[in-house]
Amino acid sequence: MSAIEKEQEYKLISSFLFEKFSKIALTPKETASVLGRTEAGLKKDREEEIGIPFTRLNRKEKGKPLYSITAIARTIVDNQIKIFN
Repeated sequence: MSAIEKEQEYKLISSFLFEKFSKIALTPKETASVLGRTEAGLKKDREEEIGIPFTRLNRKEKGKPLYSITAIARTIVDNQIKIFN
């Protein structure tokens, strides 16, 4: 997939997520539902410092984690596995 195609997919998925949730950052519960994962799985990723980049509300260590729709879109696109027949 070319860089231009990836950028188009990022934009398409980000637009879809924004239309669905009407915000630019999602809670762990919303993110888990989009990705088909559990909140516990996302929490484990955060603790191990792997997975989707996230931010903390008010920059506090125990602040509520939020995932930007752009980061979610990039994760979906960048982790695609292409199968050729």
